[in-house]
Amino acid sequence: MSEAVLTALPRRSAEPMLLRALAAAFTVFIVFYILVPIAVTLVMSFNDAAMIRFPIAEWSFRWYQDFFGSQQWTDALYNSILIALGTTAISTSAGVMAAWAFERFDFPFRGPLYLVIMLPLFMPGVVLGLGVAMSVGNLQFLGFSVYGTKGLVMLAHALWAMPLVFMLMEATFRTIDHRVVEASYDLGGRPVQTFFEIVLPMVSTGIISSALFAFVISLNEFVMALFLTDRDTQTLPVLMWLSLRSAGTPRLAVASVILALTVFACLALIMFWYVRQLRKVSR
Repeated sequence: MSEAVLTALPRRSAEPMLLRALAAAFTVFIVFYILVPIAVTLVMSFNDAAMIRFPIAEWSFRWYQDFFGSQQWTDALYNSILIALGTTAISTSAGVMAAWAFERFDFPFRGPLYLVIMLPLFMPGVVLGLGVAMSVGNLQFLGFSVYGTKGLVMLAHALWAMPLVFMLMEATFRTIDHRVVEASYDLGGRPVQTFFEIVLPMVSTGIISSALFAFVISLNEFVMALFLTDRDTQTLPVLMWLSLRSAGTPRLAVASVILALTVFACLALIMFWYVRQLRKVSR
């Protein structure tokens, strides 16, 4: 018996080391797998050639000047940011309120309603985009066609962003102490007042994270925007795809870098807010 135990001990002690080595190797692989394409795109954006070639022969800011000097590309960037902001406002407000309703109240058909809310998140973008285009493409509002407007794209993007906000906020609301909410009611606080002054500050990290994720989803969404935009409202990803079909210039790399930097900025804001909230709690 003792010999068997002694024989098994080295294996048990070596097993965690093997797992740590495999985990470290896998982590390094994932980091390189993610960062290498981004690094190559960043390098390509400084290419002086007229076509995309790697490695580059000469470094230049030529295509950055070309991008910001082009009204078509800067308008597409403006459209993307404006649509992303509108999508963030719609999906965050709707997702937060829906998550609070599911967490706080009991009502019939909770299960089916939950599936309906989450359904768009798992639907292909081409199905949603085509469905929205066929459903409201012929509608008129105050004499103007709804199709091709930024508002329509915001609503379509919110179909993807709102379920994500709902899912994140539902998990966040489960972490709060509902006794604080009940205490507010006992002290005369109204439901709306309690929600805005007590509940929302407690889940501010989740709201900021959800809003930034919604912004990133809308900013980078391509398929639905391809069906729902026209020349005046096309987003940057749509213009990149149309440009790629005609000529693959390093201007595409510049646009990719701008989108990637926006994503990194949103992630940095999330981390900054999270660390800030942790410091408040630890005090």
